[in-house]
Order: sequence, then structure tokens, then C-alpha cells
Amino acid sequence: ERGSPPARWATGGEAPPVSRAREDEREENDLVDIVPGAEAPSSGAYSGAEDGVSSGADAARALRDLPVPKLSNDDSYFLEKLGVTFRWGLRADSDLDELNSLFASVGFPRRDEGRLRRALVHSHDIVWVVVANKKNKSSGVFVGQCVGFARCTSDGAFNATIWDVVVCPKWQGCGLGRGMVERLTQRLIEKDIQNVSLYAEPAVVGLYQKCGFEEDPGGTSGMAFRRARRRRGSASDGAGESNAPR
Repeated sequence: ERGSPPARWATGGEAPPVSRAREDEREENDLVDIVPGAEAPSSGAYSGAEDGVSSGADAARALRDLPVPKLSNDDSYFLEKLGVTFRWGLRADSDLDELNSLFASVGFPRRDEGRLRRALVHSHDIVWVVVANKKNKSSGVFVGQCVGFARCTSDGAFNATIWDVVVCPKWQGCGLGRGMVERLTQRLIEKDIQNVSLYAEPAVVGLYQKCGFEEDPGGTSGMAFRRARRRRGSASDGAGESNAPR
């Protein structure tokens, strides 16, 4: 009899039939793979089925329950003492050239605006520190100015990473960096995302430790693959200049 071809495992071969009871169980919890003959993991035990990771400290941390971190200073402190406020998400009035200038002021590279805009759109959360009033009388400070920025990416369930934490040099030492990291972390934990990571330069490791971050937790090491991008006029282009990392 003709009909639809049999379902197949990703590794090849026909998938075994699934009973109605198993289908109901799968509908109740579609995050857990139902393996014929396997018993459901005991409560609190990590089996690897929950997030596709079979072992590892990062996986265990992603499943733990953490208390929501407390803020060292609330929003009213920053508004009353410094005249700044925290804004969240994509801002229609955001000036990407201003953001690039903020990056450049601390030694970060300026980014292509098209790619930067795409990065913001695909971020899980974004926090901006914006001047709300003229508490700070320094020259060059104006209402609406962005003096701090940070963002995070996430799978929305287990893991998140904080990126691009930057504070204008004139505003450093006021607690803005810590304020942004604490707020991002708090929002992630409130969304039940329990494993929050970041990359830290040696000079700011202490700041993140004050926010509750551990250095090389559980003996794990952060690793990154960085592709060397070819510059115009490089040797590969026939102009005699060597490739340089991004």
C-alpha cells in the first residue's frame, strides 16, 4: 500500500512507532526526548536530555536554581545622584554613530553600522545609560546622551552571555558598569535563565566578581574561535600586506 515514507532518525534507519500514551507524554513536555525503554530522570538529577548536553559543569549550572540578585543601588539613586536613567531594548532614537564613539572612547573597535544594527536586533536584552537631567555639570554632557551600554545574547532558556559593557570615561567610577551588569543578570535570572557568562579583560575581573561572577568556574576555560578577516590590500589580494585578525 502506498503512503508517506517512514520517519527516520537523524542518524539513519526507521524511527520506531510511538504509542498514543507516549505521544501524550511528549505533548506534555516537548523539551524531554522520549527514548524507548528509558526511564524518566529522577527529580533534580541531570540526565542531559533537558538541553542536549550529556555532561559538564556548564550544563549543571544551567539547570540550577539561583536567587534573584539584589541591586547595589536602585534606579532612583542613579537618577537623583547622577542624573541618569536605564533604558531597555531597541531605541528608536538610538544613534549608532554615538554608540560607536562610545565604543571608541574605551578602546573598543568601531563597528560597521549595518552589522551593529543587526547585532542589536538579535540581542536578547539591551541596556543603555542615558543622561536624564543636568546633575552632571561637566562640559559636553547633554540630556539624551548615551554614557553607558551593555547587551546580552541568550537561547532564552538555559544560557546567556553578556557583551559590550562600556561606560564613557568621564562617567567611570560612578557604579554605572556594575549597575548595568547587575540589572542584566537580574532580568535573566527572573526569566529562569540560570547560566550567565561573559568575557572579562584582566583590569575589570574584580568588577564582575562583585556582581557574583566566578573566574573559571568549576575549572572550565572560556574558548573562542576567531576568524582572521582579510583586509583590503592584503597579500592575498596581491598588494603585499599581511592578514590581520579582526
